Amino acid sequence: MFFQVGLLMALGFAFVAFEWQTAPRVSDVQWDRFSTIDVTDIYIPPTRTPEAPPPPAPPQPTFDLELVDDDIFIDSDPIIINVERGENPIASGLFEEVKIVEVDEPTIFDPSLVEFPPMFNGKTAETGFREYIRNNLNYPQLAIENRVSGTVFVQFIVDQNGQVVDVKVVRSADPALDQEATRLIMASPTWTPGKQYGKAVKVRFTFPITFRLQ
Repeated sequence: MFFQVGLLMALGFAFVAFEWQTAPRVSDVQWDRFSTIDVTDIYIPPTRTPEAPPPPAPPQPTFDLELVDDDIFIDSDPIIINVERGENPIASGLFEEVKIVEVDEPTIFDPSLVEFPPMFNGKTAETGFREYIRNNLNYPQLAIENRVSGTVFVQFIVDQNGQVVDVKVVRSADPALDQEATRLIMASPTWTPGKQYGKAVKVRFTFPITFRLQ
């Protein structure tokens, strides 16, 4: 037992001896002087946002060039007319006099643009002519049997005399319905013609005629 106790104490003294540390005193530390180093100024360039690239140039128009033979000769000399000296090409006999003939082609107006639109039985087209269509429309028997309905758009012109001319279907619904709509428009009584600046003019209408089975 005494041997073991002595052995433990010896190990303890050895461990303490190895781990024993002493802090150095400030007076024992030798301080070395060091020289200051000049610091050169460092230039940092400013940052710039990269500029956007310019837009691409618009495409240049292309032309189709047709190559022709260059062996074409002109027998006559070119005609040169000096306008500043008062030369008249017609009086000099170089050109024949051109006569301008005016063709009196009557203008066809739209109902919303003419000064006084045509009247039907003393009423506007929206009122009087629709009453005429509603009272005189005959539903085709073939369309009734086939249960056909729809809207036919008919275009016509009321001329200077109030007559309905140039009747045509611009949007079809069914051949039987188109035929009845055309017959109804062509059987229209005489209108009161439209006027522009006090003169009777042609006016073009486009009317929808609806066929609906009850």
